[in-house]
Order: sequence, then structure tokens, then C-alpha cells
Amino acid sequence: MRVVSVVCEYNPFHRGHALHLARAREASGADYVILAMSGPVTQRGAFARHDKWTRARAALVHGADLVLELPVRFACASAQEFAQGGVSLLASLGVTTHLSFGCEAEALPALEAAARALGEETPAFAAALRDGLARGLSYPRARAEAAMQAHGLPAQVLSLPNAALALEYLRALPETIQAVPIAREGSGYHDPAFSPLASATAVRAALVRGEREAALSALPEPGLFADAEARGDVHEEEALAQALLYRLRAMPEEALSQIAGMDEGLHHRFKASAQRATSRQALIAAVKSKRYTWARLSRLCSCVLLDVTRELTGEHPKPAYARILGFRRDAAPLLHEIKKNTALPLIAKAADFDRAHPLFALDLRAQDLWSLGCASRELRAAGRDFVTAPVIV
Repeated sequence: MRVVSVVCEYNPFHRGHALHLARAREASGADYVILAMSGPVTQRGAFARHDKWTRARAALVHGADLVLELPVRFACASAQEFAQGGVSLLASLGVTTHLSFGCEAEALPALEAAARALGEETPAFAAALRDGLARGLSYPRARAEAAMQAHGLPAQVLSLPNAALALEYLRALPETIQAVPIAREGSGYHDPAFSPLASATAVRAALVRGEREAALSALPEPGLFADAEARGDVHEEEALAQALLYRLRAMPEEALSQIAGMDEGLHHRFKASAQRATSRQALIAAVKSKRYTWARLSRLCSCVLLDVTRELTGEHPKPAYARILGFRRDAAPLLHEIKKNTALPLIAKAADFDRAHPLFALDLRAQDLWSLGCASRELRAAGRDFVTAPVIV
């Protein structure tokens, strides 16, 4: 059995994602496609606009056979931890033979050489990286420039969003799993321009502007997302801004300093900025500097809301379970093989797992916060994880 797996977010699932799944299946010759998908919170730190079951259903209709939830501890983390968590989860199933990821076409030729160079961490590379950080560069940019100085690799290419993540996938892959990089087509990761292959960024921006018809035209499953939008089953990025500001203002600085990623005195900047900011966007803008990317600061906001501490992340370096969000009926042989080979508990119902487990409790907390920020008042109740069954198509 050949199984190609993908670590993803799908916020929302658009035509480019469907194209990638089709090409990943073709390039790997896979019998099945498994996804490790972010749940309520994304890697860039914001809560997803649509709930995880809606996004899972779209993926299952358009190429996936099984969708698992990537625990929040890894979904809302640096590129390195996001990739390591996703790869660890998929490898632990005991069936994954290939891992596919999208990447900017111009970066593909340099990926393997860059992954080897970053894995070696030569003295020249380490010195160049320290110099870049000392000059106030963000970590991704400093690392790309160090790779250029120490190994002659193209910094401008390696610092592209998908290339940076692709490098982390390659570094995390065990020898038993083969990489299947696919050239990204259409708009870039952060490209706000609209087209038939528009980015998720462009689709979300159009939805926020009220341009629903245009946004839905870029989705292969427009009716599903149109229904969610009509019901108000959406989470706007500023939905929990007041809760975030209150928490930052009320937290003792010592407690704030223990949040995962709150390094180099950043807790002082957050504490001071929260006294004046009136929105999430304004808060991040006030803390922002050349050294810290917007995504890193956004992740810190969510970690503050969810109380993701340095202690929690240190004690849980790998996923401890595989939670099913949905599957196709004809994927029964795949599920049978996973049950025989997996090193992790396979969760179909939230009630069947220990809700006190720190990683699972974090997932439940994140979903409750997502629901609390839902546009529809009727859908804000806690406990959706316990009343929503896995999607079956």
C-alpha cells in the first residue's frame, strides 16, 4: 500500500489545494491520501475562519481519504515545530510512504542542498546566523542569508514562505518516507491578488470585504463554505481581541514571560503595548520590529489566549494521539492498516480519550475559544468537540 501524506491548514480549502492533492497522488502513485490538518488555530497564529469539520469535508470531497487533526501545540508553532509535529504524527501511523508539500517553483532545485546544509550547521553557517540575528534580522531571513554566505545558496529564494516550510519538512522526514515536492501554481502564499488559483490569503480578504461571490469562485466546494458564511459559522480575526487585551493587561509579567516563544524580553513589549492597543492588529503593530515577523507575534497572541507555556511545549515534543476529523467510506482498508500499525491512540470520538491530557485539553480549549468568537451566537456554546462526529463522505 502506498500512502502519500500532507501537513496542511486549508484556511479555506481552495482550487490550488485540490490541484496539489491530485498531483501528489499522481507523482507518488499513492493508493490513499492522508492529511494532518490544523484545527481551530493556524501556523500564522490566527484562528481559522471556518471550523475544522467544514474544511475537512471539502478536502475529503476533493482528494483526501483521511483527515487527522494536527494538535494545536504544533499547529500554532514555528515552521520547524509545525513540520516536525506533522511529520511525527504521520510517520507514527505506520503507513505513510510519501510526504508531499507545495513549494515555489524557483526554490525546488535548491531544496535538498539547503536541507543538508541546514542539517550540518557548520561553524561558518552558525557564525553567519548569529551575525544576522545580531543585526536585527528575523530568524527566517537571518537563516537564509547564513545559507547564502556559508554555502552559496540563494537567500531570496530560501526565505520564500513555502520554501522555508519545505526545508523543515525535509529535515524532519525519516528515511522511510520519500519527499514529493510539488511546484506551487497560481498566486503566492501571501499574494492578495484574485485569480482562479487565488491564495487562501486573497480568499479570506475577499470574504472580509464582503465580496462573497468572488471569494467562493476560487473554491472547489463553494456551497459548503457559502452555507457556513450564511449561518455565521465563521471566526473573524478580531473576534477575541478584547479577551486577548484583557488577558495581557491582567497577567503578571512573570506568568507572561513563561508563554512559549515569549523570549528576549518580548513580554515587556506585549505588556506595555496592551495598555494602549484597542485591537489585535494594533497590538501586533505596536510590538512589531524588523527582528520579529508578524506571524511569530500573532502566534504569541494565540499562545497567550490559550496559555501555551514553555513548560507544556517542552514536556510534549511530539503528538501523543491521532484524532480523526473525517474519512471516506472507501478508505476502510487504510483505516484497517493504521489500526494494525499505528504507534499512537487513534481517536474517533473525543469522549473516548482522556480530556485531562495536556495536549488534548489544549485542543479542546482552542475549539471552545474558536466557538466563542463565532459570528453566530447560536454556535458559541462550548463542547463542540463532544457533539460533532467525524465527517464521512
